[in-house]
Amino acid sequence: MDAMSNRTKQRRTGGLTLLLYGRTLHPELFRILATEQVSRRAYEADIWLVEGGHVIMFTSGKNTLTEVIVNNPDASGLTDRGLLQTIPCRGEKYHEMIAGGNIRYMISTQEEQLSQTLYDATKHEIQTYAQKRELMTGETPATPDTGATLSVLDIERRSHELLVQSFHLFDETQMVMKTQAIIEVIKGL
Repeated sequence: MDAMSNRTKQRRTGGLTLLLYGRTLHPELFRILATEQVSRRAYEADIWLVEGGHVIMFTSGKNTLTEVIVNNPDASGLTDRGLLQTIPCRGEKYHEMIAGGNIRYMISTQEEQLSQTLYDATKHEIQTYAQKRELMTGETPATPDTGATLSVLDIERRSHELLVQSFHLFDETQMVMKTQAIIEVIKGL
């Protein structure tokens, strides 16, 4: 019985955390796997696929909102400076807020731990989808300490908003994390 409860605890520690900052973050805080910049009249965004998650820095006028989704925020050297909120991404969550008076942010997150068979099928499906649509993808191979990971970002760039759908898969725990975020400039401000 003890071994089973320890295994469950080990598997549950791999969850992701959502951090929201009211400032930009330095790239040296992360191991960046892929990047993209978006520039529109109403906003600019830097999007990083990082080891174990992603970062989106969205700036409109003088205001910035940064979404960070990582699996171990304490180990990454992130500080509390400019930190607006920290939200564990356990189960299903929805969060909405206004940042700086002119940026509306909405996100839904869904974390699922799957059986090995279902996890393998889901991973294959997401890899195929990402290749077909030429999406931003980052893979981290397994090491003696951790299992392999796969992260995919599906980015839709609109004139006043950015839509980002993410998939983060962790082989070691068969954990799949899906997010859908909308970051938009509130018109008329």
